[in-house]
Amino acid sequence: MTGLDFIPYGPAAVLVQLDDTLRPHAATLVHHLARRIADAAPEELVEITPGFSSVLLRFQRRAANPARILELLGELPAPDSVGPVPGRQHTIPVRYDGPDLAEVAHRHGLSTSEVIQRHTASELQVRCLGFMPGFGYLSGLDPTLHTPRRDSPRTIVPAGSVAIGGEHAGIYPVPSPGGWNLIGSTSHRLFNPTATRLDEQFLLAPGDRVRFAASSDSGTPAFDPARWTTPSMAWLRVKSTGAILGVQDAGRPGLARFGVATGGALDPAALHWANRLLGNPDAAPVLEFAGGGQIFEALTHLTVAITGADAGAEVQAPDGTVRTLRPWGTINLAPREILQFRGPREGVWTYLAVRGGIAAPRPLGSASTNARAGIGCAPRAGDTLAGTAHDTLLGDATGSRRTDPTRIPGRNTNAIRVWPGPQSESFDETAHRGLFRNIWRISPKSDRVGYRLDGPPIPAPSRYLESEPVLPGSIQVPPDGLPIITLPDGPTVGGYPKIGWVDPRDLWRVAQTPAGRPLELIPTGWD
Repeated sequence: MTGLDFIPYGPAAVLVQLDDTLRPHAATLVHHLARRIADAAPEELVEITPGFSSVLLRFQRRAANPARILELLGELPAPDSVGPVPGRQHTIPVRYDGPDLAEVAHRHGLSTSEVIQRHTASELQVRCLGFMPGFGYLSGLDPTLHTPRRDSPRTIVPAGSVAIGGEHAGIYPVPSPGGWNLIGSTSHRLFNPTATRLDEQFLLAPGDRVRFAASSDSGTPAFDPARWTTPSMAWLRVKSTGAILGVQDAGRPGLARFGVATGGALDPAALHWANRLLGNPDAAPVLEFAGGGQIFEALTHLTVAITGADAGAEVQAPDGTVRTLRPWGTINLAPREILQFRGPREGVWTYLAVRGGIAAPRPLGSASTNARAGIGCAPRAGDTLAGTAHDTLLGDATGSRRTDPTRIPGRNTNAIRVWPGPQSESFDETAHRGLFRNIWRISPKSDRVGYRLDGPPIPAPSRYLESEPVLPGSIQVPPDGLPIITLPDGPTVGGYPKIGWVDPRDLWRVAQTPAGRPLELIPTGWD
């Protein structure tokens, strides 16, 4: 079929994009393409993520070539003959009490009642989900209500807020930062991570139709993220969470089409070895933390494993004696001994594992904490935790296991391999040179969502980019020219051009680079 562009997204993914001739039909064609490929169900395909005018296909190892993808698509009908996307119809009650309602009305020379009338008169379509779990980008908004995003995003937008951003409408499923204009609120719940059925976890799906109805309902959606539960036989008590403390495992792959980030441990090898040292399953839940200040009290005899960054671990016995620990080994603790982490000496993220893996809630099939999306949970100061094994000790109570991290493949180099991003050709030669020759340092304004880079800005393309699926490791360049490397908790859909993509084998190395340290970016697969 003509009208499709096949854009490599690293070696194992392809962005199938509609060109300008087909973009007017994107609302139906994107979902038609995604459904055709899903029906073919090739073994090598891992995930399908629709965007506004593109579909991201992620494969197991190497991406299929365009001829293979066309074979999967089969003979497609003419765009004009493709029928409406099958989807459910939703009527969502809205209390029009948003803090930006009057400003939106004033901007467009309307009264607030006229804004409400035009907002409720349109039938909107869910184009894709992204930004947050269950956040639907709704198209079909009355053109007179198209409103630019706020110059200064709010740090927290309440769950259930009904908003306008550009030419789209949306509803914030969870409390989160946001820059859209808030015109109302609804008590409808869009995202329920603790539900068991898919249609209960996510209210909206691509292709669904939505109508808003004015209502006096002042309720707010009950958003109840997973809560930490006290184990019957506690092994450790959290005396201090320090700067950052969460539970992580291998994450939630395969849910990007619902706006759910993959998440999981930022240093997968450290997760693997923390568990391997204890004989746990490779992806058993562990504690992940950074910044130092974490303190735990042993409530029984137990063995723990510590890997990842050297965070200045030490154990204080009840008699006051202190022994210093090194990471990448196991340690036996006795009741009333205190395990504390003074602060990172090398690296950023440290991992603490117990026998069997941390016993924690598993919303959406994973114990991983994604605080930004309100998924999962982590113990707080005063909470207790335990493992899932029947025994707390590993073999002989005096024994110890260690591994040498420098002998783990890929741990003895600082190089970070970077593949061309989907928009790499949109950047000029100056930007390409700057990406690999500038000295980039990790900005302190970084977290599990993304690491921002400080250095000489590189010129970003001026052309408008429609929001499209985003993979972890993407090097996005906003208008200020300072790149952002998307991490596992980052958005699944975004509108910044992506000049490069960090090889997943090296993304942990980015995450373990402290603020102020330089990165060594190495081009891979570039002409």
